[in-house]
Amino acid sequence: MSEPRRRLPLLRLAARNTRRNTRRTMLTMTAVMVAVAAITFSFAYIGGIMDDFLDTFARIQTGHVRITHKEFTARERFLPMHLNVSHISELLPVIRSHPTVVEALPRIRTAVLVDNGTENKPAMLIGADMERETGYLDILAMISEGRAPQIGEAEMLIGFQLAEQLGVSVGDTLTLLGQTAYRSLGGIRARITGLTSTGIDPLDRMTIFMTLDQTQYMTDMEDGTTEILVFIEDVELAGIVAASLQEELDPLVIGGVEAVSWENQSELMQMLPMADSIYGAIMFIFLLMAGLIIVNTMIMTVMERTQEFGMLSAMGMHNRSIVILIITEGLIIGLIGAVIGGLVGSGFGIWLEKTGLNVSKAMEGMDWPMSSVFYPDWKLSYLIIGITAGVLTAGIATLLPARRAIRMKPAEALRE
Repeated sequence: MSEPRRRLPLLRLAARNTRRNTRRTMLTMTAVMVAVAAITFSFAYIGGIMDDFLDTFARIQTGHVRITHKEFTARERFLPMHLNVSHISELLPVIRSHPTVVEALPRIRTAVLVDNGTENKPAMLIGADMERETGYLDILAMISEGRAPQIGEAEMLIGFQLAEQLGVSVGDTLTLLGQTAYRSLGGIRARITGLTSTGIDPLDRMTIFMTLDQTQYMTDMEDGTTEILVFIEDVELAGIVAASLQEELDPLVIGGVEAVSWENQSELMQMLPMADSIYGAIMFIFLLMAGLIIVNTMIMTVMERTQEFGMLSAMGMHNRSIVILIITEGLIIGLIGAVIGGLVGSGFGIWLEKTGLNVSKAMEGMDWPMSSVFYPDWKLSYLIIGITAGVLTAGIATLLPARRAIRMKPAEALRE
């Protein structure tokens, strides 16, 4: 009998055998289905969180490249206003003319004390060019009530939670006190023109926004800024662009500048490559659980069919064919379970892509620059990886039962 003709009866026999004990087949299939569904959804969920975190962190804090005074980063926790980047009106055109740069945004970030006349609270003041920030920090899109501050006017936006703490609303006036570029105490009295709501706790709870010119006025930083966030076309080139800008700008700024790519700006960002390890750990755990169940059920199947395998051996079926038969049964069950599980996990992930998963309660008080609503990022590759892993696990898990089956001698098997 030719090899192709031999394989066809084995495939039919394996498919028929999967229906002999429906309960056991369903148990095995369910194990694979749950594992693949969990893997597919977890990949989409974690991928969405990571993408959201990177995007938000870049837009709010790091840019793709951040340019500061050369000594600023070492003392950043004190937010030293005297270590600023000066003459930005000359620097910005140079940065924006770089072939890979999409935008360069000056921001002043400083700690202030906010006084409403009866009490005061600490806050973070961010001074920015609100028009150019559209699509990045996107301050104008944050406004939930009121309007944006006008250039040349002592006006500000305030996070709605901070406004509630201070008992103020649109139209009220607050006094802001903070350090200046001359290491002295400066201040400004500004009117609240709007409230902001972002879903990001640090921004809503303790952040105030003002136009760049008014923040420069308050901090005595004429034509200066504490940082310039640079956004480029290809994020993978951030390190190269940072080195290029460092070399080009350093001679132009008193005291020099430091240009750092986003992945080197904090220990947290440097830990993000560990996401691949997280993916691997999730896959291993779920597939291990599924594999153990498959091994257990297939061994029980082999033990129940001892006489059958003995008869097949006595009739001349080679051990290799018996192994192929058992593995094929596992692969059939694994394929069906994996496809169903992959579709279930993908369906759940695609649905949450539109609705999101609100975790605001769990994130209360956390100073993470992330939205409290997570959106999975489903990709076809996650479905393919999940199904492939599920089928391979089912196939590998049947090797032990198959080995047990061929160890039995035909005469002993027939007597059992």
